[in-house]
Amino acid sequence: MNKDQSYGGLIFAVSAIVFIVYLISLTGEPWRTYAIEIPVVLGVLGILGITGWIGWTMLTTPPPAPLEAEPSTAGAGSGSSSSKPDEKH
Repeated sequence: MNKDQSYGGLIFAVSAIVFIVYLISLTGEPWRTYAIEIPVVLGVLGILGITGWIGWTMLTTPPPAPLEAEPSTAGAGSGSSSSKPDEKH
């Protein structure tokens, strides 16, 4: 068994143990409130933490550079039709 399979087996075993303990705690009266409230509080705090992190990242990230640089030379060769005389062919 390689290292990844060992980690997978460990994760599966811990998940199965937590699953069983959670189901047992839902049936016992003194633990029922905690078994429901703690995951809900952790979930809400996790979601708020992620949204706060996204907001902070958007706040502190500088705006992206423009994709095309505008030509800096004005005058001859600029290609504007107002600076060229009308040519008739």
